[in-house]
Amino acid sequence: MSIFSRVHFVTIIGLFALMLLVFGCKGESDDNDSIPGEEKTLTSINVTPANQSISSDSTHQFAAEGIYSDSATTDLTNSVAWTSSNTLVATISNSGLATAAAEGSTTITATSGIISGSTLLTVTSTTPSTIVSIAVTPENLSVSSGTQQQFAAIKNTSDGTTEDISTTVTWGSSNEAVAKISSTGLATAIAAGIATITATTENISGYTLLNVTTPDTPPTTSAMIIDHECTELNTIPEEWILEAKANLHIAYGHTSHGSQLTTGMTGIVSFKGELYAYNTGGTGGALDLRDTPFLGAYDLGNPDRTAWATATRNYLDTHSDVNVIIWSWCGQVSSATEEDIDTYLNLMDDLEYDYPDVDFVYMTGHLDGNGLDGNLHQRNEQIRAFCRENNKTLYDFADIETYDPDGTYYGDKLPTDGCNYDYNNDGTTSQSGDPALPLNGDRNWAIDWQNSHTLGVDWYNCSSAHSQPLNANLKAYAAWWLWARLAGWGG
Repeated sequence: MSIFSRVHFVTIIGLFALMLLVFGCKGESDDNDSIPGEEKTLTSINVTPANQSISSDSTHQFAAEGIYSDSATTDLTNSVAWTSSNTLVATISNSGLATAAAEGSTTITATSGIISGSTLLTVTSTTPSTIVSIAVTPENLSVSSGTQQQFAAIKNTSDGTTEDISTTVTWGSSNEAVAKISSTGLATAIAAGIATITATTENISGYTLLNVTTPDTPPTTSAMIIDHECTELNTIPEEWILEAKANLHIAYGHTSHGSQLTTGMTGIVSFKGELYAYNTGGTGGALDLRDTPFLGAYDLGNPDRTAWATATRNYLDTHSDVNVIIWSWCGQVSSATEEDIDTYLNLMDDLEYDYPDVDFVYMTGHLDGNGLDGNLHQRNEQIRAFCRENNKTLYDFADIETYDPDGTYYGDKLPTDGCNYDYNNDGTTSQSGDPALPLNGDRNWAIDWQNSHTLGVDWYNCSSAHSQPLNANLKAYAAWWLWARLAGWGG
C-alpha cells in the first residue's frame, strides 16, 4: 500500500471515530438532565348534589367533579356522558339537567372514559293544592241603608295555606233590591232586608249574610241634599214654585254638562207650562236665573280649579241682589286628587263666610264609567261627606244620573254621563259617539226607559249635552226641587 493510501485510510478511520463519539453522546441520556413529571390520571368522579329528591313536575341541575391522581379537581359537568338508569322516572341532558317524569327512583351517572360517578335521584308525586273553602268576611253583618261595606274573600287550600282572593272571585248578592255588590266586594246597602253575599271561584263559593236596616233616627244634619229622590216635579207645591220665583236671584256657572239643568228647565216650559219659566232678571213673572254670567271662569275646573272663586267674588261685589250661587263641573272631578277637592270645599266655605246672605250650592261631578271603585266616585263621596257633616246644600249631579225614574239603580254597572252601562257584565261599558251610544251588548237606561214610556206624557224632548233627554228631564226636576227648598219648602 502506498504512503498516500495509508494516510487516506487513517484519515477516514479517524473521521469515523469522531462521528461515533459525537453522535453517540447525543443519543445517550445524561443522569444530570431533568426528569419529566409523571402524567396525572382521572381517578374518580363526584356527582352532586347527592341523593336528591324532587317533585314530579320539576327539573334539577347536577354537576360532575373530576378528581385526579395528584388530588387536583376539575369541573367535568359539560364533558362527561350523563345517563339515567330509569328514564321513566327522570331523563337527563348532556349538560346534567335532570327532568322528573314520574314518581320513583333512578341512578344518575356521569362517565368519562372508564371512570364514572353516580348518585340517587328520587322523584316524588306532586299533588296541586286545591281550594277547600272560601270565607267571606266580615260575617253576618248589619248595616244601615245608604251605607257601603267592603267584604273580603279568603280561600283555604288543601295544603293548609290561606290567601286573599277578593279581587279575583265573582261577587254576587241574592237580593239586589236590598244590597248590590261591586266586582271588588264593595257592597252598597239599598233598602231594609237581608241579602246573601257570595264569593265564587273554581266552582267553590263562600257566603255571608248582610242585614240592611233603616236607621231608627235619621242623621242629625240640616244639610240639603238634592239627589235622585228629588225628581218628582209634581210633588213640589205650586206655592213654593211661586215663592222661589218671587225671592230667588240665581247665578249659575257651567259649561256643557252643566247645561243639562238649564236646557231641561227650558224644555219643562213646553211640557208643563209657564209656571216653570225662567230668564235673566226674572221678567214676566219668571224665575231669575242668570245663565253663565261670570267673567274669568267657565266652570269649577276651567281655566283652573280656583278661578271660579275669584269670578264669584267679583260678580257678587257688583250684583248685591244675587242670593244663590251654583257652579258645575265638566269632567274635572274624574282627575281630581283629594287635595284638589279640599281646595274646592275650602273655597266654597270661605265664600259662605264672606257672603252670609248668599246660598252656595255644592255639586258632584258627572259619571265617567269607572264605577264604585273609580276615583270619580271616591271624590264625589268626599264632597258628599263634607256637605252632610257641615250642613251644606248639595246638588248631587252624579247621583241623579245613577237612577232611572222608577228608582232602578245603575251605580254598580259602570254607568256613564250618557246613561250607558255595563249590561253584559264584562267589566267595561262600551260606547261611541256624542252623545255616546252603547256598543258590544251594553245598554242605555235612559233610551230604554224613553222607549217604554210615552213622549209628551211621561217625558219630554229637550237638548241634553253628551246625554239623553231623560237625563236633562231629571236634572231639571231636581233643579226646581232645589229652588223650592231654598225658597223655604220643607221637601
